[in-house]
Amino acid sequence: MRKLALFIFINALSCFAIEHPNVIILITDDQGYGDLSCHGHPILETPSFDKLHRESVRLDNFHVAPVCTPTRSELMTGLYALRNKASTVPSARNWMRRDIITMPEIFQANGYATGLFGKWGLGDAYPNRPMDRGFTHSIWHKGWGLASENEYDNDYYYTRYLDRTEVKYSDRFCANLWFDEAMKWMEQKLEAKQPFFTYIALNTPHSPFHPLQEDYEKYKDTVDDERIAKFYGLIANADENFERLENWLEERDAKEDTIVIFMNDNGTALGADIFNAGMKGRKGSGYEGGHRAFCFLRWPNGDLGSPRTIGTVSHIVDLVPTFVDLLNFKLPATAEPFDGFSLVPVFRDETALEGRKAIVQFGGRTKPKKYFRSSVMWKDWRLQGDSELYNLDSDPGQAVNVFAQHPDIVRELKGYYDAYWASIEESIDVIEPIIVGNPAEPITNLTCSNWYDVDFDNRDKVAGADSMGGPWYIEVERGGEYRVQLSRWPFYMDRPLSAIGPSETIGGMPIDPGVALPIASGTLSVDGGDRQVSKPNDDGTLIEFTIELPVGEHTLQGWFHDASGKPLSGAFYGRLSLN
Repeated sequence: MRKLALFIFINALSCFAIEHPNVIILITDDQGYGDLSCHGHPILETPSFDKLHRESVRLDNFHVAPVCTPTRSELMTGLYALRNKASTVPSARNWMRRDIITMPEIFQANGYATGLFGKWGLGDAYPNRPMDRGFTHSIWHKGWGLASENEYDNDYYYTRYLDRTEVKYSDRFCANLWFDEAMKWMEQKLEAKQPFFTYIALNTPHSPFHPLQEDYEKYKDTVDDERIAKFYGLIANADENFERLENWLEERDAKEDTIVIFMNDNGTALGADIFNAGMKGRKGSGYEGGHRAFCFLRWPNGDLGSPRTIGTVSHIVDLVPTFVDLLNFKLPATAEPFDGFSLVPVFRDETALEGRKAIVQFGGRTKPKKYFRSSVMWKDWRLQGDSELYNLDSDPGQAVNVFAQHPDIVRELKGYYDAYWASIEESIDVIEPIIVGNPAEPITNLTCSNWYDVDFDNRDKVAGADSMGGPWYIEVERGGEYRVQLSRWPFYMDRPLSAIGPSETIGGMPIDPGVALPIASGTLSVDGGDRQVSKPNDDGTLIEFTIELPVGEHTLQGWFHDASGKPLSGAFYGRLSLN
C-alpha cells in the first residue's frame, strides 16, 4: 500500500514539475571535522575542499551520528535513527522503516532524476536496496564497505560493484569509479534537461586503508604511523576527485545553478591523535569529536546569502526539511513529521533557531540502550549520557564536568531527551524484517550482519568463525515451499564449506584466509522449532533444505556441525527462493 501511494504521488507531481537547481551531495566515510586543511590541520592538504569552504555557507556546529549507518539513515529520512530504525551496521538494524518516505523519493516526486554512486549502507535486500528507496540509477556496493562480509573479497583497485542489480567489474580505483559514473550519468541528465539529485557516497577513507600509491607517497614520510599516512592519502584522493567534479561543472556552465553539499559521516577514524580541532572523542563517541561534522553548502544562484560561517546548532536530520522548504517541494499527506528543522530561516537570520535542541546518539551495535553514547545539544551546552554536562564556550575540549553545578540545565536537557525516548521506547526492539518471496528479488540473500542482536559484520570475523550466530528475521510475502541454502562463504565464491577462506581479494590484495571448519552437516530451525538436519551437497559448497513457509513474519536460524554433531558456528550466509 505504501508503494502504491508513493507511485501515485510521484506520477501526479511529475506532470507539474518545474525547473529546479541540480543537487549534489558528497559524503566521505570516516573523515573527521579536523581532517581538512581549512580547519587548521597541520599536515593534511585539501585545496579543493578548502576552495569550496571559501565559497560556501559553512554550518560549523553541524552534527551527525557517531557512526555511518545512522548518519546515512538520518540524511535519507530527516528522522533520528532510533526512530527510522537504521541505527547500526550489524545485528539486523541497518534497514529503514518501509513506511517512511526518503529524500530521493521526495526529489523523484518533484521531477528529479536521482542517482546514488558508492556506498549505500542501508540494506542489501528488497525492499531496502537503493532502487527500492527512490534512486532511479544506482552504482553501488553492498554492506558498510569493500571489506564487509557481503563484499568479502572485493578490492579498492579492481572493484566489483552493482549497476542496480547487475554485477560489474572495474579496474578503476573505487572512489574514482564513483565520481566517473556520477559525472557520466549527470552528463546524460544535462543533455536531457532534467534536474538531478546526485548522491556520491564514498567508502573512503574508511578502513582497510588502501590508497593509490601516489596519494600515499604524499604523507608516508610526514607521519610515523603508516595507517594514518594511508588514511590521509585516501582523503587526498577525495580532494582530487572533487576538483575533477568542480572542473566538470564549470566546463558545462552548471556550477552557478547547482547546489553542492559536502559533509562527513562521523568523527575521524584515525586522525584524532594528530589533529582533532581541539575536540574530545572520535568515531563512535558521544563526545563532540565523535559527531561534530563539517557541512559546506554552495548555491551561487540561490538564496543562501554570501559565503559565511553559521554557528547555530544544526543536524543532519535538518537537510530533508531544508530541501523541502528551499525548493518548494510537495510532500504526500501521509509523510511523517521530521525530527529536523528547515534551515532556510537560519540562512536569513542566524538567530532563528538559536534555542533549538537536538540529539545525537549511537545506541549501540545491538539493542539500543537509553542514554548510551548520547549527546543532547542546546546552544553551548552538551549533556553527555545521563551524568555529564559540559559548556563548550568555556570548555571546548569537554574536560570539566559541571553536571552537579547546573541542575536546572540538566533537568531541561534530560527532560527533552526523556520525552524523545518515550516516543520511541515502545518500538525500540522492533526491527524491519527482510522480505522474501517478492518478484522484485526472487532469491533473497542473508548474511551474518543480519543476525538479530549479534555484533558481526565483516570478513575478518567470518574468517575467524568466532560466533554461534543468531536468528534471521524474515517476512514471507508469498507462502509456499522454499529452498533454503546455507554456506560458510559467500555463495558467489562457490567455495567448499570446510576450506579456509581466500588469501587475496579479486584484485590480488592479501587478506586473512581465516580458519577451516570441519563442517559435516547443517541444521535449520524455523520460528525456534525443531532443527532439521541436512548434509552438504555433492561438491561440498553448501547445505540445502526444503521447508514450508506461510505468509507472515518468521525467524530462521542455521548452524554448522562437525561429524560428531557438535555445533561449530552459525551459518554465515543463507539464501532463500520459492520452489
